[in-house]
Amino acid sequence: MKLFLSLSLSLVFLFGIATSVYAQSDSISNVYTLGEISVFGTKSGKLLTNKVNETQFLEFNKVNLTEAANLLPGLTITGGGGERNEGQIFLRGFGSLQTPIFYDGIPIYVPYDGNVDINRFTTFDLSQITVSKGLTSILYGPNTMGGAINLVSRKPVKAFEVTGISGLKLSGEGLNGHNLSANIGTRQEKFYLLGSLSYLDNAFLSLPKKFTAGTNEDGGRRENSDTEDFKFSAKAGYTPNATDEYSLNVIVQNAEKGIPIGVNGNALYRRYPEYNKNSVYYRSKTVLGKTTSMSITAFYDKFYNIMGQYDDAGYILQNKNNAFQSVYDDYSAGGSANFSSSYFNNNLLKLSLYEKYDSHKEHNADIAENTATGQLAKTGEPIQEYLDNTVSVGLEDVYSLNESIDLIAGINYSYRGNNQAQEYGTHYLTGEKNVAWNFPTGSDDAFNYQLAAVYTPVENHEISLSASRKSRFATQKERYSSRFGTTVPNPDLASEFSWIFDLSYKGSIQSNFQYEVSVFYNAIDNAIYALTIPGKYRPDSINLMVTNQNVGKSYAAGYEIALGYRPVNELTLGANYSYIYRENKENPDLKFTDVPAHKAVFFGKFSLPNHPKTYLHIDWELNSKRYNTSAGETLPGFGLVNAKLSTKVWSGFGLEAGVKNLFDKEYSYHLNYPREGRTFLTSVVYDF
Repeated sequence: MKLFLSLSLSLVFLFGIATSVYAQSDSISNVYTLGEISVFGTKSGKLLTNKVNETQFLEFNKVNLTEAANLLPGLTITGGGGERNEGQIFLRGFGSLQTPIFYDGIPIYVPYDGNVDINRFTTFDLSQITVSKGLTSILYGPNTMGGAINLVSRKPVKAFEVTGISGLKLSGEGLNGHNLSANIGTRQEKFYLLGSLSYLDNAFLSLPKKFTAGTNEDGGRRENSDTEDFKFSAKAGYTPNATDEYSLNVIVQNAEKGIPIGVNGNALYRRYPEYNKNSVYYRSKTVLGKTTSMSITAFYDKFYNIMGQYDDAGYILQNKNNAFQSVYDDYSAGGSANFSSSYFNNNLLKLSLYEKYDSHKEHNADIAENTATGQLAKTGEPIQEYLDNTVSVGLEDVYSLNESIDLIAGINYSYRGNNQAQEYGTHYLTGEKNVAWNFPTGSDDAFNYQLAAVYTPVENHEISLSASRKSRFATQKERYSSRFGTTVPNPDLASEFSWIFDLSYKGSIQSNFQYEVSVFYNAIDNAIYALTIPGKYRPDSINLMVTNQNVGKSYAAGYEIALGYRPVNELTLGANYSYIYRENKENPDLKFTDVPAHKAVFFGKFSLPNHPKTYLHIDWELNSKRYNTSAGETLPGFGLVNAKLSTKVWSGFGLEAGVKNLFDKEYSYHLNYPREGRTFLTSVVYDF
């Protein structure tokens, strides 16, 4: 990776300046359509409501999934906490476990805990990010209880093309980051090739000047906040005719990251020296006749990481009892076969067959003695393995009642079998210490169904109403983890489910004013809650033990509004706002955390007359207060202003300069974990 660091700095020097995102040719034709999943009649509009494309990545300076998805109403981001320093998304109140992430329609969550660090997914090689909020296609497969987020990659549009960026990130503390990316591809009559390379380095987060020092943080450069991301992807496609397409894709992602410690209180000294994910997948579409087509997907997804917990802020010694070197070695393999037919008049019928095999291996590794540093030898654990197999079958039909009304119905059956679950430590039933055992195997299944109507009263106006019953299987971690001796495992933990209702209206007046309004109600039942066990205490502690149970009932309700206005070619204005209210039905006094009731994004783009490639972009994000604990403690709301000036200087070259958090606001998503202050961005963009 240091090689790419040197290369990036050299390019920046040669070009004269240099962070934002990358340039693009045509955001529509660049879309890798085999990776798209949508329901007919619910396509994205022109507003920032359920899709962010590569043009917007560039204009808003969004370099990863966390930042880009935060532009949309109904989505809230969080992250930066002390355990893993992972970016997380809430979609209309549903967390990352209930709203899976897909890459070209393929699930990318970690088999063990169902999460993935979305900060690690950069936007440099993406064409768009789409979000399914209410109605979610059955082609995604199981576990879409709260919706789905799909990262769609690029594909080339020219006989030869090169796009990319070289950029720097600076703050009052000096140079604290840089990036380099390039997409090189060719599109010929019957094949296409694309290679993408990106490197993103953040040496440290710079805290706001008004930050108040704590017991573990003195301000300036945030302790242990560095991240480094390298990504390579390649795509080869064969298009023998106008309708068929066959594509093989490879992705290599290598990362390392620090985990900032809490500003005050007890500190956990943790780092990820390795956080890697590699994927290979095949996607195809074949027309079988005048009315029928078949799509095939096959994938292998490997996730490997090492997390170390250390004795102190030196991040060298691991001699204390609570120090460890944890290794996760996971993979998922599977695929799907989807058939689509319009054989019956006015019907578009889809059948989906899906299977996914998940393997999780974990252990605490041995730590070797090192007399030079004072490290003592520490014995690790045997490898523990967890194996799940999930199968799903779904049927979806779009029936065109007439020219104005489409009816959509879908049903899905999913089954998850647990083939193996091993653990090492203190046995959860007998209390015997330092032993290995197998949990009993088991299974779970669920039916999901949905119904929707889409009404188009006049051109450019659409009203949709949908109702869905969706489920989510409990993760391996929720079923089996003892969480360092604080939780009693529950191998029989069942799936949770929700009823999702959505009413949306979108329209436009002429071509320069668009608007969209959505109202939603999500009822969650059989939810997984951690309950205390009366009389059962943690070893060597006065605290009660807990166990996961299917006892929760709650709901989330709210609305979203999005507006877009372009009075003249040189001026584009937009805004979106979302309100969400969540309540625990069993105990309304217990508050749900991490999601503000109010969130808004305002933005404007001002281009020079006759020079559309020269523009000033300004955006303003507002968040109201959010609950930090279920007891009702809150974190204050905040507003962030960002700006960027971009101009094309010669041929395919452009220059950009921007600033994030212009007014150096102090804010956080978690107590004791402040976010970054004012930073400046400069870049050279190229597009040939």
